[in-house]
Amino acid sequence: MSIFADFDGLALFTRIVEAGGLAAAERATGIPKATLSRRLSALEKTLNVRLVRRTKRGVALTEEGQRLFDRTRLALNLAEEAVAEVQDERVALSGTVRLSLPPDIATAVLAPALIRFKVRHPDVMIEMTLADRRVSLIEEGYDLVVRMGQVADSGLMFKKFASLPRVLVASPDFLAAQMALKEPQDLNEIPALAIRSDLVEWDLRSHDGAAVTVTPRIGFAANRQTILVEAALAGLGVANLPLFMVEAALNSGALVRVMTGWEPSPVEMTALWQKDRFSGRLTKAIVAEFAEALKSV
Repeated sequence: MSIFADFDGLALFTRIVEAGGLAAAERATGIPKATLSRRLSALEKTLNVRLVRRTKRGVALTEEGQRLFDRTRLALNLAEEAVAEVQDERVALSGTVRLSLPPDIATAVLAPALIRFKVRHPDVMIEMTLADRRVSLIEEGYDLVVRMGQVADSGLMFKKFASLPRVLVASPDFLAAQMALKEPQDLNEIPALAIRSDLVEWDLRSHDGAAVTVTPRIGFAANRQTILVEAALAGLGVANLPLFMVEAALNSGALVRVMTGWEPSPVEMTALWQKDRFSGRLTKAIVAEFAEALKSV
């Protein structure tokens, strides 16, 4: 019986299936699509079985390909975990890591944390992209993505590493020109500021545990919270913002809290990454760096 030796091809087959196609696997691995296609064909020839059907949308597994993928993926995960366990910290904390981060929190906290991390670990190559859209970690080839807000179940590894308090704020002049705000529902009647003008709901909780959801009337929208801070300072409306972004303005009196008996739900910070990556220890170290940086926020 011949001995199977194309374990590299087997690993690439797994990467292609996980990414959903050759083009996406090229972005995720950095290996040219032509090379991936050639290695996949060579693997099929070695095994004498068709593993995938190429489609316009990517690849579809055959029955045999599905069985092989299910078993291979588990074995590959175990092998990568074993490698990570025997690597020393210097080797583990090296290599390239591609990140996608929310712009405002990255500029204020996460990017400075990455700079400090790079100073301590010079063998790490950091490639950071700031994006407020929901990027596809696998298809776009990112190693680590940070998201603000709730994260849907995606099959990825994830860790909630911070919960940032938010507050309702407005300028004193704006509030003086409005009706008195006595109940949360009063917020529905005055201009508000938000990242988007549609699908805006603010979940509020009182100090005694009562909960209510309001749908304010958005008069100004911008997909940068730093711009919303400036809009609030200019008296354009009530804003629901992370406390750390408006704390200085609150201390100076340029902004004041609105509905002080009610608090908006906090911003959950979540990191997502693929489990079966050799860079797992590096990824977790960066997430820990982020969590530590946000403790002082």
